This record gives sequence, structure tokens and C-alpha cells, in this order.
Amino acid sequence: MMKSMFKRKALFYLIVSLVSLCSNFANSNFEGEFEQAYAPVFLGNVTRFTPIDLKPDAVIKLSSKAENGYTSLAWIPSPQAEYYKILKFDGSDWRVVSSNVTTSFYRYRGSGSFRVVACHRYGCASNDIDNVDVSGELAIKAFYAEEGSVVPAGGAVRVGWQLSGATSAVITHSQYGSHTSKSIVSLGASSQLFNIQGDSRFTLTATGFDGESVSTYVNVATLRENPFLKKGRQSQYTQPLLDLNLDIVERTILQSEHHLVFSTHDGELYFFRANKIRGKPVSWQKEWSLTLDGIINSAPKITENYLYYNETNSQSMGRVCKVRLFDKQNLTCSQYYHSALLTSPLIINNDGDYTAKFVESLAEGGGRVSGVYAFYYNGDVRVFDQQSMLPKTQSFTLADNLTQPIISTPSLFLNKKKIPGLDAQILIKEQNEVLGVAIPKSDAQQFQSFGVLAIGQQDALKPMTVLWKGAL
Repeated sequence: MMKSMFKRKALFYLIVSLVSLCSNFANSNFEGEFEQAYAPVFLGNVTRFTPIDLKPDAVIKLSSKAENGYTSLAWIPSPQAEYYKILKFDGSDWRVVSSNVTTSFYRYRGSGSFRVVACHRYGCASNDIDNVDVSGELAIKAFYAEEGSVVPAGGAVRVGWQLSGATSAVITHSQYGSHTSKSIVSLGASSQLFNIQGDSRFTLTATGFDGESVSTYVNVATLRENPFLKKGRQSQYTQPLLDLNLDIVERTILQSEHHLVFSTHDGELYFFRANKIRGKPVSWQKEWSLTLDGIINSAPKITENYLYYNETNSQSMGRVCKVRLFDKQNLTCSQYYHSALLTSPLIINNDGDYTAKFVESLAEGGGRVSGVYAFYYNGDVRVFDQQSMLPKTQSFTLADNLTQPIISTPSLFLNKKKIPGLDAQILIKEQNEVLGVAIPKSDAQQFQSFGVLAIGQQDALKPMTVLWKGAL
């Protein structure tokens, strides 16, 4: 019985509150005044609506610009405003010149002092913000991240700006697909601190008179774990490089019984020498590392105590280099060429020692163009002197015989078994095909006392002879 009476009493209070609210709403509309705002008050199971004073935030910055007999006004919008009133000082009091402006800019015929008041259905904000004159054309003169373009995740970055002619501005911070916007009050030169958790984009949008706007952005990346560097797993086998924490480019590894050479993604070339017990390598001892100008895409070659490698820079231009193996001295490189090198160097007719064996080998080869061959991505083939790394006089191309760029290192077939009718040749793999390419012959052989071909001006590219093609 008591429970039923309590429910009836709660219902009675709710009906009385609603009737009061509707009555006030009707009276306010009838009298042309603002509506009364109410807030619910919960007392147990009883809900009552209490009148409250609810006004929008005031306009925090008003800009004006007088030109050709008119005054243009623009202001930073109030988030809660539904419309604005424009007031002008007439010498003794503030007079309303427009009572229902729904944009954030206004144009008045004449000049004077102005105020803008933010309003909504429940009332208006204070009207004590006077206009500030703005001059100059709308422009974003600078927008930048002070800490640089990379900061740690969870860290802070200070974003700075310099504006002219702006009446309002907003910075939008985008990260992980979400966007948050923040109005800035200082419309000259200033900065603000932002916390970031991931790669971020900050977009600055500056607005001028009559709704004109300009925008720009700056990207800020976060430091993250190297995507190439994966912690290896310890197994039952010897893993001498497990704890080196080097992000090794796997396709650049050159390993023999005595040497280990590889490059890393951070642009270093490493040479390790084997430590042996009972003639077997059990660990690798680092001898040296060399900072590269670009990147190495394939395994280097070791010939006559020198390490030969192809290098490509950030402009996709390739060159051939050599360095003395035991002390990384005598680094010598060719000039960059306008195509990348994804292959390893190919050395034909080992002419580095200037021995009688070299002269004999060259004679048996029928005057082949000897040196360090570089097979470029675009199909061009250049030959460099093995000692000076200067280009030979003849250059070649395979572009007319290839449907894809050269990405696999060619191999040299010397026909050591002396198979009749089969000459030494270069084997090139292209997708599902193999090409047999004849080793080019030199046009003229001019020997110095050491047996090196004379170096002169380079001739035009000559097509290489494809002897055969076969499917894999």
C-alpha cells in the first residue's frame, strides 16, 4: 500500500514539473523572450526539473577591417552559439545593428566600434569583446614542428605558426584515423604543445573575412622499432651473430670458410673474420665496418684481397666500388651512372695481378673485353678497369633483348671442360627464361707494359649478342 502511494506521489511531482516547464515555454514564446533552461534533479525515484541560467561561451576574438566605406567583421565562433548579434557604439550606448547572424563574419556599411554577442535559445553571452583591427592579406607564413619531423611515441611536439590577415584559425591533429580540432587565439606568431602517440598530421586552417580560408599541414613521425630487425631465436646450432642486433640485408651476405661480409639497412658494410678451433670456424670476429653512400642490393665479390660491391644512392644512381679487404683502405669507386644497380659485380678475365697468366688468358679468350662488369637496372652494361675503376672504352646494352629490368646477378660460364662448339658466355636469368649472352670482344687491344687495356673516350652503347634463350 505504501509502495503504491509513493509511486503515485512521484508521478504527481513529475506531471507538475512537466506542466511548469511547458507553461514557461509557452509564456516565453508568447512574450518573445528566451526559453528557460531546465536541469533534471533526481531525488530517489522522483525527478524534478530545476530552472538554470544557460548561456553560450562568449566570442573570444573579434577582428575588423575597414575598406572602401565598409567594415568587415569576423570572429572566432562560439561552440554553443546558434546565432550572433552585432552591436555598434553610437557615442553613448551599444546599439544592435543585426540581431540574427548565423555565420562568423559580417559586413557593415560604415565604420565604428563593434561587438559581437553569441546567443542561443536560452540566452546570450556577455558582450564585452571589442573589435581588433586586422591588416594584411590572409596568409600562413610559417607552420612547422619545432622538435623536428620524428619524436618518440608518447612524447610531445611543439607546433609553431605565423599568420597574417587571419580572423580565426584551427589546428586539426590527426592520428590513428581520429581527428581532434583546437582553435588558436594567437593569430600572429605563436606555438602550442601537442602529445602524440603515433604518426601524426597537423593541419592549420586560417580563416579571414567573408569566410575566405587557407590551410597547410606538417607531418610528424614517431620513432618505432626497426621493422627489419627481428630478434632471432636460439637453436641447437651455433649462432655467432645472434646477439649483434644488426638488421642484416640477407641478400647481401657473402660467406666463405674464412670470411663473412654483409650490409645492413642502416647503410653499413661489415667484414667479419672466422675464429677457428681445429680448423673449423666457431665464431666470427668483426674486423671493420664501412659507412656507405647508398645501399647494397646484392652480395659483394672477393677477388685478389679486394672486396667489390655495387652501390645505389637515393637518386637511384649506381656505381661500382672496391676496398681492400683486410683494412678497408684504398676505397675506389666509379662515377655514378643514371640507373640503379640491383646486381653484384661480375669480374671477367681476372686482370688485377698483371701476370703472364692474365695475358695468356686474354689471348685464349679471343680479345674479350675484360674488367668489372656492371649490369644496370635499365639493361645497360658498363665495364670498369679492375684497378682504377675507370670505365672502359666500350659500353653495351641488353635493353632490346629484355622484357624486365635486370635484378638477378648474371653468372659466368667458362666452358672449362672444353665442350666443342660452346664458347664462354654470360648467363642472365629473366623471370622464367635464361639468356646466354656472348662475352663482348674488344675492338682494339692496346697493351701497356703491364697488360692493361688503354682507357679512352667511351663509345656509344653497343647491343650485346644473345646466343640463345631457354625456358626454366
